[in-house]
Formats: sequence, C-alpha cells, structure tokens
Amino acid sequence: MTVESESGEPTPWALGIIVAVFCALFAAFVLVGVYQLIGGILRFLGIAAVLVVAGGLGWTLWEFRARPVWRWVVWGLLLGFLAGVASSIALLALGRP
Repeated sequence: MTVESESGEPTPWALGIIVAVFCALFAAFVLVGVYQLIGGILRFLGIAAVLVVAGGLGWTLWEFRARPVWRWVVWGLLLGFLAGVASSIALLALGRP
C-alpha cells in the first residue's frame, strides 16, 4: 500500500510501519537493558543512564525525521525511547534493578 506524497514519490506505509515497530522494540529493549545493567549497581544511576542515552540519541536523531528513508527509523526509535524510559521508571517503582 503506497500513497503519493507531495514530492510525487510513493510513501510505503506498510513497510514503513513494520520498520518503525521493530526500531521501537529495539530501542525499548536496549534502554531497559541499560537500566538493568547499571541499575544493578545503583537504581537511580540506572535511570540517569537511561535518560542520558535516550536524550542524547533522541536529540541527535531529531534532525533526520524529515528525510524520506530515515523518518520511519527515527519515529520508531523515538517512540521506543519513550517506552524504554517509561518501562525503566516502572521497574524502579516496582523495586526491580
């Protein structure tokens, strides 16, 4: 399923959404992994590390969001960063390192 964009190029919605979902899952799992790795030492240090990683990569990737191919990857990663930060905070609230 493709739709013509303003530039006249087709937009691959089906494949783009699949790519965005996989990128979101990857980013969320990486951030939860970072939290569990560093949170095993000190829980609040784990949250700080997650925020630094998500903030730094999110800020860097924000410039690529308008590029035709990268937009799917960027939006997927940004949603994954939000899910990973929320999951890490939930793990902290539950008392799990």
